[in-house]
Amino acid sequence: MKRIENYLNVLHFCFYRADYKLHLFANKINPFLLIHKLPFQKRRYEKLGIDIYKEIDKAFGNKEYGISMIVAGGAMLGILFFFFLAALNILLKLLSGNITLSALHFIFCGILTVALSYFFVFKKDKYLSYFEQFEEWGKADKIKYGLLSFAFVLLVFLLNILGLKM
Repeated sequence: MKRIENYLNVLHFCFYRADYKLHLFANKINPFLLIHKLPFQKRRYEKLGIDIYKEIDKAFGNKEYGISMIVAGGAMLGILFFFFLAALNILLKLLSGNITLSALHFIFCGILTVALSYFFVFKKDKYLSYFEQFEEWGKADKIKYGLLSFAFVLLVFLLNILGLKM
């Protein structure tokens, strides 16, 4: 059980880092950020005493309620749901032949996904202690686990395609 908890938190952390890095990259090519360079905007931010770019980065990077955290949680729930759905679909087709998924199957996969995510990741903000631990990883570990998470996402897509082709 501890291994499942650890892997789910690694997956969540990698999704968080990927979304936050994507945000930082998008800042470099986002034409809407030019609005903040207009003179009246600059004066307004100086009057308020804020650096708007740092505030936007904080809104994305907050590990408790940030935008990247919400996206990472949603991505993890989505990937787990499709993983369980693909596994169930393949299992049913191997055991019984030509069975189509019903609403009950989707509900079961949804409940299983939410329960696992809640108890292993979100309950009492368990992920925050894991994030502190994962932040201390070296660059090689971050790349390794990022690639493993990416491979898991690809595996889920391949399993879903396989389930449809059976």
